Amino acid sequence: MEPRHGLAALDQHLGLFLPKTHASELSRSDTIDEEGTSSTTPLPAWGLRMAIYRFEAKIVKRSAGRSATATAAYRAGAFIRDERTGLAFDYSRKRGVLFAEILAPPAASEWVSDRAKLWNAIEQAEKRKDAQLAREVVLGLPFELKNGERIALVREFVGEAFVARGMIADVAIHAPDHRGDDRNHHAHILLTLRRLEGGAFGPKVREWNEPAELEGWRAAWADAVNRHLARAGHEARVDHRSLADQGMDREPEPKQGAIATAMERDGQTSFAGEDRRAAKERNRRRKHLAGQRAEVIDELEADGWIDPDALRSKPIRKAAGTGWARYLIDLWRQVALSITRPIVTLAKATRRKIKGRTRSLKKLG
Repeated sequence: MEPRHGLAALDQHLGLFLPKTHASELSRSDTIDEEGTSSTTPLPAWGLRMAIYRFEAKIVKRSAGRSATATAAYRAGAFIRDERTGLAFDYSRKRGVLFAEILAPPAASEWVSDRAKLWNAIEQAEKRKDAQLAREVVLGLPFELKNGERIALVREFVGEAFVARGMIADVAIHAPDHRGDDRNHHAHILLTLRRLEGGAFGPKVREWNEPAELEGWRAAWADAVNRHLARAGHEARVDHRSLADQGMDREPEPKQGAIATAMERDGQTSFAGEDRRAAKERNRRRKHLAGQRAEVIDELEADGWIDPDALRSKPIRKAAGTGWARYLIDLWRQVALSITRPIVTLAKATRRKIKGRTRSLKKLG
């Protein structure tokens, strides 16, 4: 290719900016659970092979119309009658539940291993109409592992992170939904908020609600997943950190709820789906622009227009809320400054030399 110089080369490169691409061509990094709730997973580098990371924690609240008995029955695919309300929840015909068991501290009474007795005891212990009943944790399981390996991973993590602290954990591992992402192996962990004292539940343990606890669980889950992936001979890894903390120039994709996901599956367009596709397109453009920028810098360096470290030491970052036009302006400014600064420096030096020679000639004359 014939060398091109200066801003003309930059204009020609940027004239190729961002050819249109259909949303179907974008790389997929989302997971969808059996309720249709969609969750995104950050990819630590463009093109880098990574496993899916997912850790969600939420509280089961009576004020939201939920109950511990109904949640436990649905997650485990079981039948439970709520003794407080008299309602019966029968999900025994629910498909996709691959494994379910209750993990409890060694000193716990035998009755806590009975799912119906356990969650009825929780419902009876909570008197307020706005009571917090349980904590639900959703874990994305590596599709690279086999079923038995995924079960071992969940058991190890739940035992160390939760049961060892005194919580009782109701574990249910679900298969991917046939209508969704076939990589979406996941587990639902229903945790007690009260420590068992003797044969009954005592006060709630407030320390389990601390933000530091959640961050510790997130990091511990990533460590556990990576250990088991390595043990199984897989090179893929997960990273629990945010995109910003990983130093990635990538926009997180917005979460897509159950209603929007159901609409998209039926071929309808949803606002949430449009937002998600727009975020994917912006990420594709960001990747494309990074490649174009690198090409421009390489060519300007080869032609001797800029200092090799002038631009690479100062990466461009797109500020939140700014458009791509402003991003391009920032790029142009950085390249232009890198080109003009040496020229200005040379011009000043030449001017000083001319002034010096003029003074010498005047003295001689």
